Formats: sequence, structure tokens, C-alpha cells
Amino acid sequence: MHVFITGGSKGIGRGMVVEFLKKGHDVSFTGTSESSVSKGSSGLKGNFIGLVCDVRIMKSIETAKDSAIEKFGLIDIWINNAGVGQPPKYFYDLSEDDIREVIDVNVYGMILGTNVALKEMKKQNHGIVYNMEGLGSDGRIIPKTIVYASSKRFLRYFSNAANKELQGNKEVFVGTVSPGMVFTNLLMKDNTPESMKMINILADSVEDVTPFLVEKMLSGKKNINWLSTRKVLWKFVKSIFRKKK
Repeated sequence: MHVFITGGSKGIGRGMVVEFLKKGHDVSFTGTSESSVSKGSSGLKGNFIGLVCDVRIMKSIETAKDSAIEKFGLIDIWINNAGVGQPPKYFYDLSEDDIREVIDVNVYGMILGTNVALKEMKKQNHGIVYNMEGLGSDGRIIPKTIVYASSKRFLRYFSNAANKELQGNKEVFVGTVSPGMVFTNLLMKDNTPESMKMINILADSVEDVTPFLVEKMLSGKKNINWLSTRKVLWKFVKSIFRKKK
């Protein structure tokens, strides 16, 4: 298979790149700069290409897509993984630039990526687009996260609606991936002592989460959820026993 991953130079994205390569698949991934692509490529083994891409610009996505297809042929799985967080501030304290960056990357970039991918997959009559969920996808409201969370809430609606427009096409569809809390720079940036308590209970490493996500994507599962209710309860139980020691 040929897998295309935006934001694949670090974090969960790079973790997925590593796992797909381990399984012998061809991987094309994007980063925001030559430097990020170079760092993301370091140590990788297998058939891959790293591409500079700004997901806020359709032409940039199309150019990366064309380069990927030229290298490895038709794209079977496309993962819109590129995303940014917001500063931990109340909405009314955010600057215009803070707000615009989240919406431009997490919403506009995801829409453009899905648009480019589906055009290609409709022509080839097969393929899956996966959009990465996050805090807020399920409607939970947590102060000082609401711009980011709103972007992820929109992502779930958009992905479901895109499938409606595909009219039940079993060979081409849009799926969602919920990785839960993962120890990445995005999660760890600007946390309070209170939020770190929850992170230390619920978060997992990239190496723990990505094999599960990749396996489910390769099986064609439509909605993938790492942090199930059962896992959450078990993590809280374990945290209680750790405190008692």
C-alpha cells in the first residue's frame, strides 16, 4: 500500500510513518520545512519520501500529492494528521494570530487535504481518508481549549458529512482516528500543574499508540478509537494503586 501522511515529520505523524514502514508499505509524508522533513527522515528504514507542504494552501498539497504519486503510484490511505494547538488561555484573551493559526491548519487544512485526496480516490475508485480527532471531538467543553476543541468538533461533523456526499461508496470513504492523549510536544506545551495530573494518568507514548492505529487503518476500520472507556477506567484504577504505594 501507499500511505500519505500530512504532518508526518514528528509526533504521532512520525510514529505512524515508522509503523507503516515496519509493515513494508510505501510512505509519503509532509513537513512544514526542509529542516523538519530532514529531521523526520533521520533514522527511517524502508521506502519513503519526505515532502515540504503547507496544508493551508491547496496548490502546496496538490504538488506534494503529485510528487508522492510519481514516486510510489496511487495513494491507498491518506491521513490528515497536521495540526496545531492553542495557547492555554480563555478564548477572549487569544490574539487574532492565535485563533487564525488553529483554524487555518486544523479546519481549513483538513478540508483542503480531504478535498485533494477524495478527488484522486474518486478517479482511482478506491482509498480511505483518515482525519485525526482530538479534545473536543465528542463535544466536551474544557476552558482554555475551546478554539482547538471546536476545530476537532468540526472535524467529526465534516468527516461524517463527507461520507454522506460519497453516498455510501464502500471503496472510498472518510474515517476518523482518535489517538487519545499522547506524549508529544503538542500535548506537553504550556500545561498547568493541574492539567499535568490528568495527562500523567491518561497519556500514552507514541510507541504504544501508533501500532494500534496503523493496524486498524490497514484493516479499513472507519472510526478508530485508542482511548476507550475501558482503558480510561483502568488507567484511573492504576493511578489510585500507585498513590497507595
